Amino acid sequence: MTRGGGRSVRRTLLAGVATVLLAAACRGPATGPFREAPVVLVSIDTLRADRLGCYGYAKGRTPNLDALAREGVVFDSAWSHCPMTLPAHASLFTGLLPPRHGVRDNVGFTLDGSHRTLAARFKAAGLATGAAVSAYVLRRATGIAQGFDTYEDALDVDLSVGLLGAQQRDGAVATVARARVIEGQRGVRFVAFLHL
Repeated sequence: MTRGGGRSVRRTLLAGVATVLLAAACRGPATGPFREAPVVLVSIDTLRADRLGCYGYAKGRTPNLDALAREGVVFDSAWSHCPMTLPAHASLFTGLLPPRHGVRDNVGFTLDGSHRTLAARFKAAGLATGAAVSAYVLRRATGIAQGFDTYEDALDVDLSVGLLGAQQRDGAVATVARARVIEGQRGVRFVAFLHL
């Protein structure tokens, strides 16, 4: 969430989260169908559920995520197929395990164009698609941008960081980039992906 991004972005994100909920393993009352709502997917790298207030951690200081959880639906049982960013997102977007989609590490692998992504499916259904990412390993060149109309991955390489796979940018920069595009989507049903 952006600090000054406005209520409309927050409402859009909240409505979008409700539409992403495709599994029955969630807590809270049913929120109903939102057939015209945007779809918003936020991926936060290395965030542990047991450190969030919405999952019961009393010392958690995540007020925006906790508010989003109160107004949306929270998944109690969700796991990543791989503990690495690129292979995990390749699985998230294709529904395939790493041995099937072929992306097995953060560097040196590219998602093959023959694997249809979630973004491509939404685009085929007529939704505008866009993403903003915060990690070098999710740059467009990895193939992970398949199906997105816009894919904001501008990131300065910091030569003081030894490994390319460790290159990243502040999540606030990606959030602002994504929020700017969301604000411009008035009247258009869209899918927004934000990686932090």
